[in-house]
Amino acid sequence: MIRRLRPLTPVLALSLLGTTLLAGRRSRPPQARPLLGRTVVITGASSGIGRATALECAARGAQVVVAARDAAALDAVVREGERLGGVLLAVPTDVTVRAQVEALVAAAVARFGRIDVMVNHAGDMFVDRVEHSEEARVRALIDVNVMGVLYGIQAAVPVMRRQGGGHVINMASVEGRVGFPYSGIYGGTKAFVEVMTQTLRQELMHVERTGISVTAVLPAAVRTPLWDRAVNVEAGGQGAHLVWPVVEASHVAHAIADAIVHPRPLVYPLRVARGAAVLYDVFPGLAGRLLSRLRVDRHVNLLSAAQRGSGQATRPISPVVRGGRLHDV
Repeated sequence: MIRRLRPLTPVLALSLLGTTLLAGRRSRPPQARPLLGRTVVITGASSGIGRATALECAARGAQVVVAARDAAALDAVVREGERLGGVLLAVPTDVTVRAQVEALVAAAVARFGRIDVMVNHAGDMFVDRVEHSEEARVRALIDVNVMGVLYGIQAAVPVMRRQGGGHVINMASVEGRVGFPYSGIYGGTKAFVEVMTQTLRQELMHVERTGISVTAVLPAAVRTPLWDRAVNVEAGGQGAHLVWPVVEASHVAHAIADAIVHPRPLVYPLRVARGAAVLYDVFPGLAGRLLSRLRVDRHVNLLSAAQRGSGQATRPISPVVRGGRLHDV
């Protein structure tokens, strides 16, 4: 029994470290407004990290353009942002359709005159073995997670060039650095996004010196509705199991908003995630054995949640708006 538990020890240590690093984040100080006057466009803004980022940016003074397919959910985000004193515009958008992404950017410019930040966040996920993943499902995921980001880049960057500057922020993932069982296609799309973002940064910042900043964000497991809607082909049905350590969407949104104020190439909202990536680079065999315990398809040990999904039915996705301020849940 002791021999079987020993391989889990480093992963448990990483989990405990991640939990410690997140302690004490529930109370929120009064928001400064360092983004006052900036226009931020966010795709996938109807829920999860996108919604949290929209509200965080609105609270910090930005003019926020929110985009997603669900128009009613976007309107709800706009109302929440307005309770924070923000100025928001909802533009229903399917990021897999280039013309709609171009129309989103045009609407932002028509309303606010410019785009200072483009956050390409929209994404999806499914759970299945790489060996058995259906071609149609793989292509659909690539359309959202990869092509949606590319369309956002190609629509926003020309506007930023004409302005003489801007900031592109793309949502990658620690799963683009290290693999986890049964989410390999999702991780592959995120690896694509990270390398594309690295290259874009080299082209715009170092070769052409356009004045446009480029950032990749690499979160780990974040409690969002993504885990509720993910098709779980491996175990059957719908919903995936969160793996530990789990962070709130508001934590990632805070890191993104900070990166807008102080641009940098890479953002790891959870520091321990960077450690996992380094561990895999240095000791790939060991890391592979340890990380194979992080199962999103089913509950097999203490490192994955017992129930599928985000648990939002009993605990709202963070942040919530009360009294004209953001509060972590």
